[in-house]
Amino acid sequence: MNSSVIPDRPLRMALVQNNAGRASRANLDWIESMLPPAGACDLIALPEVCAMRGGDDDYRAIAEPLDGPLAAWFAAQARTRRAWLLAGSMVERSDDGIYNTALLFDPAGARVASYRKLHLFEARLDDGRTIRESDLWRAGDQPVMAVIAGWRCGLSICYDLRFPELYRHYAEQGAHLLCVPSNFTQRTGRDHWEVLLRARAIENQAFVAAPAQCGANPVTGVESYGHSAAIGPWGELLAMAGDTAGVTLVTLDPALLKITRARVPALKQLNIQQPTRNIQ
Repeated sequence: MNSSVIPDRPLRMALVQNNAGRASRANLDWIESMLPPAGACDLIALPEVCAMRGGDDDYRAIAEPLDGPLAAWFAAQARTRRAWLLAGSMVERSDDGIYNTALLFDPAGARVASYRKLHLFEARLDDGRTIRESDLWRAGDQPVMAVIAGWRCGLSICYDLRFPELYRHYAEQGAHLLCVPSNFTQRTGRDHWEVLLRARAIENQAFVAAPAQCGANPVTGVESYGHSAAIGPWGELLAMAGDTAGVTLVTLDPALLKITRARVPALKQLNIQQPTRNIQ
C-alpha cells in the first residue's frame, strides 16, 4: 500500500437518511424526491435496506437478482443525477440464498461493484427478543474495494462496523474512504454508533461515510437510530444528521488525508506480515 497517494479533488457527498416502510414504491418515490439535482454532488449514498423494511417474510417476497427492476431503478437515478450512487443495500436473491447486498453505480448507470454483507447482526433487545440475521440472510465471503472519482473506497454494511479487521484490510489496500450504510438499532446506536465510526476513521486514517435508517420498522417495531454521519481521517465529526429522514450534504477534502497521515505516519508502519485478521 502507498498511503501517500491522495485523491486530487474533493468528493461532494449526499447522505440519504430514510424511514423505510413496507411499501417499496412509496419508499423509492420519497428517495427520488429528495435526491440532489444533476451535477450537485459526486456520490449519493443510501442506507441499508433503503427500499423496504419489514419482517423476514417481506424480505423473502421482495428479493430479486442483481439484474432485477430495483437495481435498474438505482442505475436510472445515477444516470439522471450524473453521480455515483451507492445503494446501501438491497435484498438479493441468488441461487444459494438471500444476501444483504450493496450496489455501486457510476454516473452512466453501470454497476461497477457489489458487496454482500460479511457479518450478520445478532443481539438481544432490552425487551428480551433476539435479532439474528442469519435466520434469513447468508453471509458474504469477500471484501470489496471500488474507485469512485479517484477515491479508493472500501465497502461494508452496518454490523460490519464492529469488525475492525475488515477496515484494516481496506487500509492496507490504500482506502481513502470507508462506506458503512446502516440500519443501526436505537439502543446500540445511542451507545456505540459515533464511537465506532470515529474509531474506524482514526485507526485507518480514512474518511468514513455512513448513511442510516431512522424511525421504526413497521413490522418488528424495532427503532433505528438515524444520525447519518461523515467522519474525517483524524476522527473529526464533519456532519451528522438527527433522527428524522432527510439528506445531509458534505464535502470530503483530500487535504485532510495528507495532513492526518503526515502528523501520525501509522499507515507506513503497518506490520502486514503479522496474521491478525481472517480477511483474505
